[in-house]
Amino acid sequence: MGSTAQALQVTHHLDTTIGIFNACAETFTYKFYNDRDYDIKTSVYTKGTFGALYPFKSQYHSIGTFSGSNFKPQSYYQEAKSRFNNRTKEIFYQDGVPQYRISTKNDERVKYECKLNNKYQSSNDLLTTFAKLTHQIMQTGKCDFDGYSYNGKRYSRSTVKTIGTEKLKTPYFSGKAIKCSYKMEILDDASAKFILDGKKPVYFWVMRDEQTDAPFIARILVESTPLGQLESLTTKIEVKK
Repeated sequence: MGSTAQALQVTHHLDTTIGIFNACAETFTYKFYNDRDYDIKTSVYTKGTFGALYPFKSQYHSIGTFSGSNFKPQSYYQEAKSRFNNRTKEIFYQDGVPQYRISTKNDERVKYECKLNNKYQSSNDLLTTFAKLTHQIMQTGKCDFDGYSYNGKRYSRSTVKTIGTEKLKTPYFSGKAIKCSYKMEILDDASAKFILDGKKPVYFWVMRDEQTDAPFIARILVESTPLGQLESLTTKIEVKK
């Protein structure tokens, strides 16, 4: 624990099962450098039988600056490809405040003004929220967090709680871990349109790299979804300082 290193980059490689399916593979990378800049990116693609039924590939990327607990995104980009559609979204910011987003679906490109709601206190994108949570875990060893995110169209609320510390053993990592619960609520009666139910917690376990003390997520668990239990295991991490 303590102050952020001058440069720290951690990449997770994860495999996810949903029910009987070996469903998808993901990467998640967080980077903090110069004690003021962050860079968060993640990608996912379905595979195997699940990939044949639901072919999908996506990537998400956010960069910005931070000072203490004040995080300001500079740009956000996402791209998702399914069997029939290719969608992208970019959010453009000024001093951490989203100004407009550009969304594309196949060959159609549309620009929208970002309409903010001041009652939600924050206009950070979700990856910036994850950056803020990660930085907090680095500093305090706790994952207690409650904050809002804005995706250029609607708001969500992330509530994270520290459950405790326990011994974790997976096929890839073993040792002391912080167990946390995470809930995302899509606000203003909007639907998440996702396999996860916002009323049910996502559990995750955070460990520390033995060589660098960098925190990483070793396991993610959702006890029930419409397709069965969801479990993601980090199979490998890459740490650069």
